[in-house]
Amino acid sequence: MKFTALIPCLLLLCAPLHAGAGTGDDMTKLKKLGAEVEKDAKFPPVVSYTMKNGLRLLILEKKFVPTVSFTMIFRVGNVDGLPGKTGLAHLFEHMAFKGTKTINSAGFSKEKVLLEKVETAAKAMIAEESKASPEPAKLEELRKALAGAEKAADALIVKDEYWKIYNELGEHGMNAMTSTDYTGYIVSLPSNRLEAWMIIESDRFKNAVLREFYRERSVVMEERRMGESDPNRLMWETLFINAFAAHPYHNPTIGWMDDLKRLTRTDADQFFKTFYAPNNATLAVVGDIKPEEVIKLAEKYFASWKKRPLPERNYTKEQPQKSEKRINVFFKAKPSLRMGFHNTGWGNPDIYGLLMLSEILSNGKTSRFYKNLVEGKQLALYANSGPSTPGDRYPSLFVILAAPKAPHTVEEVEDAILEEIDKLKKEPPTPWEMEKVINNYEASLVRQLESNSGLGMSLASNQQILGDWKFDWKVTDELRKLKPEDVSRVAGRYFTRDNKTIVFLREPDATQAAPPAAPAKGGVK
Repeated sequence: MKFTALIPCLLLLCAPLHAGAGTGDDMTKLKKLGAEVEKDAKFPPVVSYTMKNGLRLLILEKKFVPTVSFTMIFRVGNVDGLPGKTGLAHLFEHMAFKGTKTINSAGFSKEKVLLEKVETAAKAMIAEESKASPEPAKLEELRKALAGAEKAADALIVKDEYWKIYNELGEHGMNAMTSTDYTGYIVSLPSNRLEAWMIIESDRFKNAVLREFYRERSVVMEERRMGESDPNRLMWETLFINAFAAHPYHNPTIGWMDDLKRLTRTDADQFFKTFYAPNNATLAVVGDIKPEEVIKLAEKYFASWKKRPLPERNYTKEQPQKSEKRINVFFKAKPSLRMGFHNTGWGNPDIYGLLMLSEILSNGKTSRFYKNLVEGKQLALYANSGPSTPGDRYPSLFVILAAPKAPHTVEEVEDAILEEIDKLKKEPPTPWEMEKVINNYEASLVRQLESNSGLGMSLASNQQILGDWKFDWKVTDELRKLKPEDVSRVAGRYFTRDNKTIVFLREPDATQAAPPAAPAKGGVK
């Protein structure tokens, strides 16, 4: 969750934004097209337009520099992976850069036949690998068959054409990201490249070709292996595995190795057809453009993208935790801890009290953790917190992460953290502390104002994940409604021992064997 909100002085800074919303004639043209223009001065003058196929456009004209940023967010993340197929959202994000029927291909009609041969060979190899006792000779033969099929298909690949096209167009910051909740694709271009983006991206999301799938799967598997030697990733995985027994938030975004080994291009193609639909996406366009032109070009290039029925996503709800969970992870790294408390998520007004509490505890050098644990008692190297991890679509965790400063221990840091929380339970925060949080929250939008891509990400992700692109701007009102005793109340409700999961990273002593490589689908005890 990005902390952004609008403040009164921002209206003066944003005069070019409101000029961009258009003259009376511009407004009339937009209304004729069926677009809605935000008129409330509390919010940016975003033009909102929904196509018949369900694709939502959020357009903000900014005349600061002659560039435009595009952010396409799909409401699909690792939480949407089927059992046994974790990591598909992340793997498909990699595949989305492999081109289409026309990009990266020297002749798709011939390539399609060769790709089917690759898939047949790969499925045979995976079937043998998945046996309890695979035959080494047969497996080697199947691997050679797959390598041969891939080599034949390679002859019809135009390597990296997708990236070369964007480089020639003058791209900046082209990237993609996968989270538990969503997948996003971003790029910034000179503003005169608007139509070029529409042509390329409409082709990508209508006609993606998952070429080089098994090579890219191997890249992700190597990323998974490398992550197993990362204590930070290991800590987070162990926390989520143990805190979420039923809900799919317990699965890592990169996926489990056992699942990755069995994923096929057929699986990824089905995933694409299920979730990469216009009615599951929001496109934010921010920069030196005319909203009317954006809408007309989107209709020209994206209207043929077919709307699809989306699956139900009422995943198993996590039952209330009724016992404290304490887990030790032994790893050759400096000690640290991760602590999580279940909360009811952004659909419950308590989340704003938890957001306020998190900021009071850990935001900046005037926060309680820094003043008392880091600078005061010098117990901790750092102590941070956040109200909603690993996601925002479903009830999540309030998390606290910290590391002791030698010679202090993780237990001492844990006790000090709980002591600070207990103080807030008994004594509400001061009005000054709460006003500081609100001021910091409001000022953050000013800091983001120069970033077209940052603003686009905020608009699109809030629309897709929380159902309202204005969400960040509305948070200030919710924070201002809070009374000091509300913060103490939510601290008392959620920060209980039976609602806590805590993971300690400890260095193995000389008598211990080397730690296991990584957790399987269960905790590290």
